[in-house]
Amino acid sequence: MSRKSTAERKKEVLDIAKKIIYEKGFYRLTIRNISDKMNISEAAIYRHFKGKEDIIDQLTDLVFSEGCSFNIESTKNPVEVLKKFIDKQIEFFEKNPYLSIISFQDDMFREYPKIKEKFIHHQKKREDEIINLIQRGIEKNLIQNKVNPEVFASLYMGSIRLTVLKWKNSNFNYSLSDKLQEIKRELFKYLEGDY
Repeated sequence: MSRKSTAERKKEVLDIAKKIIYEKGFYRLTIRNISDKMNISEAAIYRHFKGKEDIIDQLTDLVFSEGCSFNIESTKNPVEVLKKFIDKQIEFFEKNPYLSIISFQDDMFREYPKIKEKFIHHQKKREDEIINLIQRGIEKNLIQNKVNPEVFASLYMGSIRLTVLKWKNSNFNYSLSDKLQEIKRELFKYLEGDY
C-alpha cells in the first residue's frame, strides 16, 4: 500500500475535522478524536498541523477560498459579477456542505480570537467589494441611483448567510441552489429597479 502524500493526509484530516464539528460540535474536535476516526496516531496528525487551532485556521481559509471570492475583472458589468458570486457560493457550499458550519461557530471564535479577526477581516473585505461594485453599477447606470450601497451589501451578505444557515440546520436536505436562486432573483429586482 502506498503512503499518502502530505496534501492528501491534510485534506483527510480537514474533512474529518469538518464532520466532527458538524456532528458533535466544536468542543468535540480534538486531535485524539481525529486520530481515532482516521485510525492513525496523534503524532501523524502533528506532522501536518501544529494543533487544533491550526486545523481550524486552515478550515477558515477554505471557507474564504476561491470558491467564495469575487473575480471583479471577469466582466465590466458589476451586476453580473454579483450574480456570478452567488452562483460560485452555491457551487462551493453544495460541494463542501460541512464547511458551512465553520461560519456559525461562536464558541470557536471566543476560544480563538485570531481566527475571529480573520473572519471579520474577510467579511469586511467582501462587504467593501460589494459596496464598490454597487457604486460602479450606479455610475454606469446599470443600478438605480436610489440604491444605498452599504444597505444593499448587508442585505446581500445577510440573505446568503441566513439561507446557508437554514440549509445547514435542515441537515442539507433540500437544494441550496433553488433557495439562493430565489433570493438572487429578488435581490436583483430591487437592484435593477424591477419592483
